[in-house]
Amino acid sequence: MGTATLVDQEIQDGKRLIDALNQAGLSVNSALWLYLPEKETWRLMLTSPIFDKEGSLKTYKEIISVFGKVQPELKINWMNLVAVSPQHKLIQGLRKLQKDWNFNLLGKRLTNNTVNHIYVDDAYIYQIE
Repeated sequence: MGTATLVDQEIQDGKRLIDALNQAGLSVNSALWLYLPEKETWRLMLTSPIFDKEGSLKTYKEIISVFGKVQPELKINWMNLVAVSPQHKLIQGLRKLQKDWNFNLLGKRLTNNTVNHIYVDDAYIYQIE
């Protein structure tokens, strides 16, 4: 990616990857692009039950395996993928936000907010489950 702006291509490619991961049986619960201002980069954060059951290494292996098979080729850098537990503090906070406010975050942008004591400079949310 390399820029501080998340563009439609990254959003579309992220969705294609999430769909491919789900079709491959990885069961992505939550997914979002998260901007890290200190690194001036975006990360595609993905959660799956596999992370808690089999660990981060197995999760990354599964993600990278599917990533390489998506056609047409994804334009996002695989090094910008971050696999985390569905119990990650940010994911828990977003889940609670949806429930408390009866508000679906699907396809929403979150900018300059604090969620569960975590500052979110910018994020694009695909899904939170």
